[in-house]
Amino acid sequence: MCGRFAFFQEIDPLVDDLGAVDLTDPHLRSRWNIPPTAPIHVVTESVDKETGEVVRALRVARWGLLPPFAKEASFSSRTFNARRETLGEKPSFRGSLGRYRAIVPMDGYYEWVRDDKGTRKQPYFIAPADGTPLYMAALVSWWKGPGQHEGPAATEDGTYLLSATIITREATGDLAELHDRTPVMLRRGEIDAWLDTAMDDRHAAQGWILDDAHLLDDSTLEVREVDPAVGRVGNDGPQLLEPPQTLL
Repeated sequence: MCGRFAFFQEIDPLVDDLGAVDLTDPHLRSRWNIPPTAPIHVVTESVDKETGEVVRALRVARWGLLPPFAKEASFSSRTFNARRETLGEKPSFRGSLGRYRAIVPMDGYYEWVRDDKGTRKQPYFIAPADGTPLYMAALVSWWKGPGQHEGPAATEDGTYLLSATIITREATGDLAELHDRTPVMLRRGEIDAWLDTAMDDRHAAQGWILDDAHLLDDSTLEVREVDPAVGRVGNDGPQLLEPPQTLL
């Protein structure tokens, strides 16, 4: 799964590489301990209603997808991940699959594994060994709800709130030793196809995301132990990626 991650990369190189416009809050930048329901960066594509041009944008969304039928924002605490195998079946996600696909850029994500005695959980950080960004397949939804929304994920008039979910798959190989699920990490060259607004049929999108040919090779990832302090949501900073201290 993916329940905590880090995003501390430079924004300008990211939007330049992706050919996106930056529509994010400039105050929302480097964070090393991002939990569900927090604001996160997402990349979307949409067709401008006036010009007909396709616009790719880096935006801010609430982490936890809010489908149109959600009554309260707290619904998002249950939808921060979505299984790729059932995207087209689940009411919470199938409406976004054909129209509102996205990617979530990040520097790495965390998983926790219990020690041999089962008394302590050790966090691990999973990230590309070469320091390049990860691009997680995602879905977004513009949620109206009660309106009068505030914060970086809300539209300027507060009418809508952008929300997102990160898609997961069954873990294999070394990643399966950490957790039975892992995020769907796309290769850089597959981003255009996943975001393409021309793929507007959810059945086609479901078939596409089930094809492992689009995935980043797990062998490019590095898995390392990090400071257990990351387990507390209130903790933040680059020191969380340091190895755990051992008593001599």
